Amino acid sequence: MTQLQELHARLEAAAYKVTDNFCYSCYKIVKDNHCPTCHSDDFMRHLAGVGVEYGTEWVIEHLISTRCTPVDGEEMFAELLDECYEEVKIGCCTFSPSQIMKELDPVSFRVGTQENLDSLAEDGQLYEANGNHYNITDIEQMLDDIESE
Repeated sequence: MTQLQELHARLEAAAYKVTDNFCYSCYKIVKDNHCPTCHSDDFMRHLAGVGVEYGTEWVIEHLISTRCTPVDGEEMFAELLDECYEEVKIGCCTFSPSQIMKELDPVSFRVGTQENLDSLAEDGQLYEANGNHYNITDIEQMLDDIESE
């Protein structure tokens, strides 16, 4: 099992821990494995204050987006550029590589930012949810908190 698969398994377990079984046909929360009224075992997940839906992906996305802070992709890419390339001096002015790229070629800067985020996600340093990227360490800390509750 890869690191990402292990993380997703922990996220799914956390989603089950913070939600309740919900029988949609009886429209009530169920504590057992079968609804006492209709005897169904086809449950939705109920997250108090949020809603009811089938599956756990929506719960996982909610947990991450409400308990973790997304990374600033532009800032990360700017730091990478500034570490890799030297400052440029023109006359008496000094410019960082990130300043130059951001001002002179904003499209390339945005593309580079997204490629950097995607690369970090492929390397297992970031996790993507709801169109944002989050540090794996932040998610693991959130999971540790949920598991210890």
